[in-house]
Amino acid sequence: MLSHIHFQSIGVVDMYRAVEFYRDMLGMRVERDAPYGDSRWIFMQIPGARTMLHFDQHSTIEPQDKPALVLATDDVDALCEDLTSKGVAIQSGPDDAPWEPGVRWAMIHDSEGNLVLLQTVAGQ
Repeated sequence: MLSHIHFQSIGVVDMYRAVEFYRDMLGMRVERDAPYGDSRWIFMQIPGARTMLHFDQHSTIEPQDKPALVLATDDVDALCEDLTSKGVAIQSGPDDAPWEPGVRWAMIHDSEGNLVLLQTVAGQ
């Protein structure tokens, strides 16, 4: 029987720039950073979470119109204020989601250009 998603990969051009963004801006921690061929095997983790984010080395990241990653937060409005104070541009929102009652959302781009959806779901 399955228990959880162990990790999800996301494309990055500059692994160390991505580590700094996900660690310093979003509060994740480096769970693992090890050599892997000509690259690195880097996993980030939200403190207390079982699922990890794996950085997959790419030469470029194409602009996207759909999120590459969806992250949950207790208060998307407060998170957006914090991110803005750190210099992260909010691409859209925060706003109420037309697709689901009780959801507040915002979108940002990470350091690599990936579109990231941040959301708060009422009651979760």
